[in-house]
Amino acid sequence: MKLPLDNIKAVIFDLDGTLYLKPGLPLRLICADIRHMFILGNERKARAELKGHFFGSADAYYSALFVRIAEMSHCTPEYAHHWYEELYMPTMQRILHRHYRLEPWVPEVLHDLRSRGIKTAVYSDYGCVRERLEALGFDCRWVDVIADAPSLGGLKPCRESALKICSDLGVAPTETLLIGDRDDTDGESARRCGMRFVLYHKENITLS
Repeated sequence: MKLPLDNIKAVIFDLDGTLYLKPGLPLRLICADIRHMFILGNERKARAELKGHFFGSADAYYSALFVRIAEMSHCTPEYAHHWYEELYMPTMQRILHRHYRLEPWVPEVLHDLRSRGIKTAVYSDYGCVRERLEALGFDCRWVDVIADAPSLGGLKPCRESALKICSDLGVAPTETLLIGDRDDTDGESARRCGMRFVLYHKENITLS
């Protein structure tokens, strides 16, 4: 897959499913914490309900998430918060470190983009992005911006979150290319902002 870089000043990469492939990840997460498998399922349902909505801040987003998880799971928001921060995210990092690796093209492509003066970012719908990248063997110095949608106030395809990344990169959305494995989230994020979009098909990326 060759990236269309004409008039592009920045490239934003989705993380999960793009910079690394994730076959079997949900099952590994369930097996690692069977006791809370129902909360894990409800977390995914809650995120699906909240996606695309702009909450204005990380605190407001996470408050809405934990309240919704609690309602579905018959627990308190405080317990949902504890599960997410103390169990779920650390477990995900351990599993990524043990079982998953970056796609082989990642270091070379990021280096080549930088050598051309093109800025780069990683954009994930989950928090702890730096920790998860490092678990995969990613050097965070390879990119200019590391962003997670919750900290920006809204999950993909929230327009405001994507625009904030462009602002942090110092580029216009029309000068930006977003690469991701999901058209409904990554692609829609790009379309709402006027970015160009490439749907990743699990193949090597090269520069045109």
